Amino acid sequence: MHKLIALALTLILCLTAVAAVAEGNLVIYTPNPDAEIQYILNPFIEKYGIEVEMLSMGTGECYTRLLAEQDAPIADVMFGGVESTWTHDYPDLFATYVANGDDKLPAEYQNPDGMITNYILGGSCVIIVNEELEKELGVTINSYEDLLNPALKGMIASADPNASSSSFAHLSNILLARGDGENPYESEAAWNYVAALIEQLDGSLTSGSSAVYKGVANGEYVAGLSYEVGVAGFIANGAEGVRAVYPTEGVCWTPVGSAIVNGAKNMDNAKLFMDWLISDECQTNMATAEGSVLRGVRTDLFVPTEYMPSFDTLNLKQEDSEYTSGNKQTILDHWNDLWNK
Repeated sequence: MHKLIALALTLILCLTAVAAVAEGNLVIYTPNPDAEIQYILNPFIEKYGIEVEMLSMGTGECYTRLLAEQDAPIADVMFGGVESTWTHDYPDLFATYVANGDDKLPAEYQNPDGMITNYILGGSCVIIVNEELEKELGVTINSYEDLLNPALKGMIASADPNASSSSFAHLSNILLARGDGENPYESEAAWNYVAALIEQLDGSLTSGSSAVYKGVANGEYVAGLSYEVGVAGFIANGAEGVRAVYPTEGVCWTPVGSAIVNGAKNMDNAKLFMDWLISDECQTNMATAEGSVLRGVRTDLFVPTEYMPSFDTLNLKQEDSEYTSGNKQTILDHWNDLWNK
């Protein structure tokens, strides 16, 4: 999903007339895909005329660099990939700043500790369905329960949650949606479903997340466990005969955050960028720009499209991200035990 680019990209825009002009530079580290650069970062540059130096790499590499450079920071902003576990484990890595407009965000996505500015909702889990094969088999897929139809055994695509972040997100979504009790992630009902689904996968996992929706589209599979942005973008770019199913048992969105690096040399511009991320203009642009498949954290400004439905049409669940991130290896160990049986 993310392009791992081991070089710095300098994005310089020389404007003859700019609506608002800021001075200085901004250095950004980011694991984000091209869509977020196109619909979030580029409009920021166009608006303020700031010279931005961007280094694009995987999330883990971003943090490796930030930690190595902590005494003499090079980056001003970590654009995307910021989670509560990192701010908890490394409280001195990011600066405290609450962006203008944070109070306009839904309460669960606001910035209570002053570090994380949540700006988009990502990771929503969907089932991509090949409609022709679905019809041929005489099945209807609207839920996780529907995936247990015996006719679908060996016809469901999933990546390995040990290697794919989107696949792990789907596993945690399944546990939340199918679980019960005080902690659905540990409930017997949830893991009984996972065991049954593993039987349906019939010993086969795809090479990665993109192989899921591509495999469904080309008829290798009837259905696949995927994620909203990937499937919406795939369909928006011309894929035919497939649809995204939001499981009736429930779906959740995980907020994606950005943060200012502690000791940033370009602190004013870093704060300006945090303000921009959740501004009316940026959030509206994400929702309305032609070709955008980003779902902003400002749910009041989100505009449904043929690729991305309104929140009020879905059974929304609230993920316990602190639990899932803190217990990720335990969850994976349980999955691996079931897979290897």
